[in-house]
Amino acid sequence: MQGNPEQKRVFLVLRRMVDEGIVPVEKVRNNPKVNPKRTFTEVLEDLIKDGIADENKVKDFFVKFFGYRPFDREVHRVNIDKSILEKISPNFMSKNKIVPFSYENNVLRIAMLNPTDKDAVNQLKFFTGTRIVEIYVATLSEIENLYREILALMPAKSMLEEITIDAEVSEEQVEKEENLEQVLAEAEDSPIVKLSRAIIFEAINSGASDIHIEPMEKVVRIRYRIDGILRTVKEYPPSVKDSLVTRYKIMANLDISEKRLPQDGRIRININNKKYDLRVSILPVVYGEKVVMRIQDAESYLKVKLEDLGFEEDDLKLFREGIYSPWGMVLVTGPTGSGKTTTLYAALMERNKDDVNIMTAEDPVEVSIFGINQVHVKEEIGLTFAAALRAFLRQDPDIILVGEIRDKETAEIAVKAALTGHLVFSTLHTNDAPSTITRLIDIGVDRFLVSTSVHTIVAQRLIRKLCNNCKQPANFPVEVLKSFGFTDEDIKEGQFFVHKPGGCEKCNGTGYKGRTAVHEILKLTEDIRKLVIEGKSADEIREYAIKNGMKTLYKDGLIKMKKGITDIAEIERVLMK
Repeated sequence: MQGNPEQKRVFLVLRRMVDEGIVPVEKVRNNPKVNPKRTFTEVLEDLIKDGIADENKVKDFFVKFFGYRPFDREVHRVNIDKSILEKISPNFMSKNKIVPFSYENNVLRIAMLNPTDKDAVNQLKFFTGTRIVEIYVATLSEIENLYREILALMPAKSMLEEITIDAEVSEEQVEKEENLEQVLAEAEDSPIVKLSRAIIFEAINSGASDIHIEPMEKVVRIRYRIDGILRTVKEYPPSVKDSLVTRYKIMANLDISEKRLPQDGRIRININNKKYDLRVSILPVVYGEKVVMRIQDAESYLKVKLEDLGFEEDDLKLFREGIYSPWGMVLVTGPTGSGKTTTLYAALMERNKDDVNIMTAEDPVEVSIFGINQVHVKEEIGLTFAAALRAFLRQDPDIILVGEIRDKETAEIAVKAALTGHLVFSTLHTNDAPSTITRLIDIGVDRFLVSTSVHTIVAQRLIRKLCNNCKQPANFPVEVLKSFGFTDEDIKEGQFFVHKPGGCEKCNGTGYKGRTAVHEILKLTEDIRKLVIEGKSADEIREYAIKNGMKTLYKDGLIKMKKGITDIAEIERVLMK
């Protein structure tokens, strides 16, 4: 490493680390990774990752012998504005293992793996226009954790701006049909590989639940669904559409030559040491193929508890009574994306004990759960929900989960299972709890069987939570609050807030951050069973249930508003009064 002054300085630092026993001399002598063509930061990173140097000892070395201040996650809080972050490239931070974490009183505080890298510090000053920089030395793990935290705060386009795609494309180029070999070659091209990964990476860092890649006439639009709302984050020239879609087909093991029919697949990736499953749907549209990817964090599914799902105390008690019943049906209803799967998985995780045999039929299996027997339904080979259910009844189950009741055959077998001593969980697409009963009857299940087998129905929706950083106190007149449906007691006890128009940097300018569920739980009492047998309508059943204590979705939303969790604008957007 000897040569120019910089290489000589690096050699002296490494020699001092050897002398102090931080790095064994035999591990660096003739080590191909320790050479003058690589930066000292790269060398340090490899020494730590290869187990040659202990990251904590490296950090202590810089503190003891060079006087740098140590980074302490308990003391040093992240407090930095997006206006600073948007001036810094994520690639620069990752490559140089340098992360800015605070900017106060014109002082930029940064954490570094290699605090002796003056070039990186000077570049950072140039990028941000900052003169005063405080350097804190951190371990590689601390740098990587801090980097992930800072990435989540960066503007949505930060990662995508890193990839340069040639925008100069003529109409002739866009319209012509490309051969398969050419498209395949382009899909494996470095910019497309980087772009395909960056789209997924940025979506995960932004907290998106879905990625939409949409070919338009003159652009390819990238949109993320964040907290239930679709947002455009980037547009690319149409020349990338074929190679980008092909890249995702390769990743999902789909047929790259088929462009006329819809295709479904799955991409499994590991980002920041976390496993994610992406359910991929490809659909031919006018200007190409549209790709939608549903992001599923396997680990988060397994950690969710019923207490985390927004149930009010009395509703949670009702739901628990349902999932601990020895037999019968528990149905969770709502539109796509309303959290039905999360609720059912949380229930399964709670009941997943050694003395319980749980069987599930899903399309597809969302997350693999240890201790549960899960079947992936494949209708094209005859493995339908109904076929799986029939097989389950010969497998001595205690609890059966049917991913969705879609037809009369599946419904009748599920009802039969519920009436023969099994506890059955399933989902339906209905607007509220009472209409679930009439939906089952419309499918073709006998009224008496519905009234006898079903004992708990949960309707749910997801609403956005107010951003705790920028929510504002609401100054509604009493008359207005009463018009929403609040009582005098509610108004007296409540803490009412509204979202800030334009939001803040922590909520991406929306005023909302995160979501919670609102629920409507219908317990089928003897009186309600009689109404079902008598052929009463969903409206009549709903009216009776409300009189006897059932909280509607809207009422549960008002409770969340009274607690300061959400505001009336979000309730009215999602729920009907």
